Amino acid sequence: MESSEFDSENQPETSTEADLHVNGSRNDRAEECEDDEEEIQMSSQEVLEALQRAWINEKFAPDVLPYEEALVEMVMIQLVHMEENLATANKNDLLYIVHRMEVERIRFIVASYLRCRLQKLETYASHILDVESSRPPNLKRLSEAEQKFTRGFHDSVETHFHELVTRHMPQNHQDDERARRVVPNLNTHVFARARQDVGEYSLAGGELSVNIRVGTVHLFRYRDIEPLVIEGQLELI
Repeated sequence: MESSEFDSENQPETSTEADLHVNGSRNDRAEECEDDEEEIQMSSQEVLEALQRAWINEKFAPDVLPYEEALVEMVMIQLVHMEENLATANKNDLLYIVHRMEVERIRFIVASYLRCRLQKLETYASHILDVESSRPPNLKRLSEAEQKFTRGFHDSVETHFHELVTRHMPQNHQDDERARRVVPNLNTHVFARARQDVGEYSLAGGELSVNIRVGTVHLFRYRDIEPLVIEGQLELI
């Protein structure tokens, strides 16, 4: 389908094709709205495609990526409009069936994106909280809800572990929390496709370099290209 909007000639409602807006950079989205903030118009389809890229990136990245709050909110708004239109549609119409399938597809993408993040938060809770606390406010990767969940999950696990194991250990081993901390393997190799020309890019701490051109596919160590993934210059595949 070319568009995710429900737009039938049988529907008198206003089309959901209205333009959506998203801030020009990830850092801007994290800061308070300012008068001089640059905005880029995005159609509904472009927003959905951006969220789908974020989902695939999150799926293949070993570490948690910045939360795409603006994209998720805009897609959820679109889903509300689509559900409203579907509620008054003829359920025997083929167009209704097609758009109902599209709604379910979009819901699956959103749910899978959030599940990928949730799995990482549960697996690397201690590590993520430690690293997140050291990041400046404009570079935080978790939403407020995710931060609250991860903190609560971590505290519950630590309390449970202490009751079952730690309190029975010798005193000099009770504070070895870092020794059992699970951390993501940033040296994992991933396939990435260039969304724009990057040019000569240094790898392995400057020991190697590669010319990254738009459309090319490369196998990289994730640690080396994480900044390019976050900036949107590369997408994981």
